[in-house]
Amino acid sequence: MNQPRFPASSAPGDLDLKVALQLLRQAGYADPLQGASGTQASLQKIIDALCELSLRDTLTGLANTRHFMAALEQEVDRVSRSGEIALLLLIDVDRFKPINDTYGHPVGDQALRAVAGVLAKSVRPMDTAARYGGDEFAVILPNCRPAAGRAIAERICEQVAQTPVALADGNSLKLTASIGGAQISPWRKASPKDLLEKADRELYRAKAQGRNQVAMDAAAAIPVSADEKLQLLNHFEQDRDE
Repeated sequence: MNQPRFPASSAPGDLDLKVALQLLRQAGYADPLQGASGTQASLQKIIDALCELSLRDTLTGLANTRHFMAALEQEVDRVSRSGEIALLLLIDVDRFKPINDTYGHPVGDQALRAVAGVLAKSVRPMDTAARYGGDEFAVILPNCRPAAGRAIAERICEQVAQTPVALADGNSLKLTASIGGAQISPWRKASPKDLLEKADRELYRAKAQGRNQVAMDAAAAIPVSADEKLQLLNHFEQDRDE
């Protein structure tokens, strides 16, 4: 099928097809028009892809900051109405600046993609994993018991440590991450800003305690046995794979 032609225009609000297709292809959309039939269908497919792209971080493929903040506001509101507990995690790559300074930004980008890959494989369809900014990531876990959230966060730390970045000289760079968690509670509607500050304080506590570990706010810091942790993770994985 020949590629349909749309009139290009410099008027505000008009879609520049050439620029749109270039953006989509650079973002990994090999053929944005494949499968579309007719001018209207092709145009709609491009618009849908651009909308999706506007919510995605181009380096990691995770949700971007704008998408994350909207999702956090929605989850705070949902928790206040449903009575369910949710959890916010902030994840920071340990000693990321020395990685950039020593090995260069391309290796730093590889490190960020590696951590993003761990997060993408660790969450359920209902969860939101995002690149929050720089070397910091965020995960929203709806309907998640505090003990399950801690187990998931600890597993993320373990998997990041097991995901080295290959270097040009044949060696590999070991990564670690620190995680801070804050509970989103139904009995007190906190603002997204308050929750982020709380999770950020826990993140810095995890770093102060030696990095490569998890720190949770008091409401979410519920200890569990090894058997309980395994059960929680198994249940979470069933939800993730459904």
